[in-house]
Amino acid sequence: MGNEKDSTESKVPDMDTYAHKLYLSDFLREPAIRSAIQALQLPSGSRGLDAGCGIGSHTLLLAEAVAPAGHVTGLDLSPEFLVHAREITKKSSLSEHVSFQEGDVNKLPFDNGTFDWVWSVDCVVFIPAQPLPLLKELARVVKPGGSVAILVWSSQ
Repeated sequence: MGNEKDSTESKVPDMDTYAHKLYLSDFLREPAIRSAIQALQLPSGSRGLDAGCGIGSHTLLLAEAVAPAGHVTGLDLSPEFLVHAREITKKSSLSEHVSFQEGDVNKLPFDNGTFDWVWSVDCVVFIPAQPLPLLKELARVVKPGGSVAILVWSSQ
């Protein structure tokens, strides 16, 4: 009995393992992500937010789309993911066009109208709250006439 595992033990792998799985997933999805970014026709020089950026793979693709004068802020709740995002970005030629910040997508730490656009992948489906308040919060930080892009992947 003393050797039995606690039934409440987390089934989530350690953060480094999970970050590696995100990296592999992002690599496999990259062609579809690039197509979605291209379809948005993000203005060169624009400022955007990658809400729920994870390890920053999409953040770099977005920065590439708005270069050479644009900027993308990646925001994530996980400081561990942000460590990976910063490490990946340091190896990129786009590091000057990207910054990362810890924060909650439900309570964005930005003023109204801060960004030209917001991008969020898989975030809406993983937030246990109702999606409408989250969508309103994402829209709040976008300038009038800007856009909010939500992508959701499903294995079903």
